[in-house]
Amino acid sequence: MRAVAVVLAGSLVAGCAVPSYRIPASELARLAQLPPDARGERVRVVQEIVESDVPAAPPVTNETQVVLVPEVTIYGSAQPYRGGGRSGPGGKIGGPGKDNKAAAAAVLVLAATALVTAAAIEGSRFDGWARLHPMQPLHLIGKDGNYLVVPLAWIDPNTAAWTETAVVRSNEGPFLELDRAPLSRTGIAYGLYGGIGSLRSADGTTDVGPAWTVQLGVFPTEQIGILASVFFGWRNNQYDATLFETRTTAELQYLPLQVGILHGGLYGGVGFAHRFEDAIQVAGNRVIAGEDTSPAFAGGAMFQLDVNTRIALTARLGLSYAHDEQMRDALIGVSVY
Repeated sequence: MRAVAVVLAGSLVAGCAVPSYRIPASELARLAQLPPDARGERVRVVQEIVESDVPAAPPVTNETQVVLVPEVTIYGSAQPYRGGGRSGPGGKIGGPGKDNKAAAAAVLVLAATALVTAAAIEGSRFDGWARLHPMQPLHLIGKDGNYLVVPLAWIDPNTAAWTETAVVRSNEGPFLELDRAPLSRTGIAYGLYGGIGSLRSADGTTDVGPAWTVQLGVFPTEQIGILASVFFGWRNNQYDATLFETRTTAELQYLPLQVGILHGGLYGGVGFAHRFEDAIQVAGNRVIAGEDTSPAFAGGAMFQLDVNTRIALTARLGLSYAHDEQMRDALIGVSVY
């Protein structure tokens, strides 16, 4: 499975190297206010995942003169557009705890494969500022569905306001990537974190074991995120049987602090916890398993370190309360935005 993940990620990275870049609407409006011959000095672009389905335009070169008399080429209604933009005898005692641990391990393999794939895609595509020629062709999809292609120097505020999607191709003129944008969380967020967590057995003993959290959600702003969070944790109890814990919560994240590439904030969540423990009692030859469900509350501190515009290393130090007990966990992993 690990090899499959690597091959899949590698193939997606190779497929991600397309020459299409989207210019955000706010950037297009800003460029329309600049002198035409200075618009290409620093343009915010986001590389797309899939090649844009717009007609090819005649490329320009460094020697192309800047012409300020518009000769707009209009193609009428738009062509379809794809934006750029898942034990037996003699062994350890079995039971629901052990079965759920095995199921959680399978889920984590799938989650890790998805993380490698998402990180490969988002980490490889360029999201930042580039230098273009003022006569670089811009492919514009209007809010009315029409399509036109115009040089960057010819964009005016009315055209910028009319545009729904603006695409530039790096193979249609001089295109120099300058620098990447800082970490941007706005939009879909996905994370996988692993470490250790404490669990208390029904016999009262507390110890630590492997702990994992998988998250998927959205950041409506740079600092605030709303995510679905699933926690898995397990360890062996005194009978060498499995104690398994899962918590499913709705989580709110708030990350207001930033010092350079280091970010910090808090998180809190509420939901339900389920615990399965094998062999908590032994009466003669009978092995009795335990199961418990309760409300769950979680919270703690989180820290992030920028890797690039879409990826951050994330550490979480958390406290949880469920089954009338307090639990702790320390996790580290990767967040992809």
